[in-house]
Amino acid sequence: MIILLAFISGFLLDVAWAKTVAAVSRQQPFTAANMSVLLYLLTVVSTVLIVEQQFLACAAYMAGNWTGTFSTVKWWVK
Repeated sequence: MIILLAFISGFLLDVAWAKTVAAVSRQQPFTAANMSVLLYLLTVVSTVLIVEQQFLACAAYMAGNWTGTFSTVKWWVK
């Protein structure tokens, strides 16, 4: 269960990151600021995983990061 949650958190982190960058480049301060808060919250997840030494979950988080960035750039950010 923790591995799935780690993957989803990593995925959402990179989706939020790409959308934050897009919002900044489009000069959408409200959206960028909201996404920044989401970035912070999702970063806390990785910190907890590292502190708790959940290394397999950390690997799942990284796989989610990769998948989130790839998906966002390929399909969502125009």
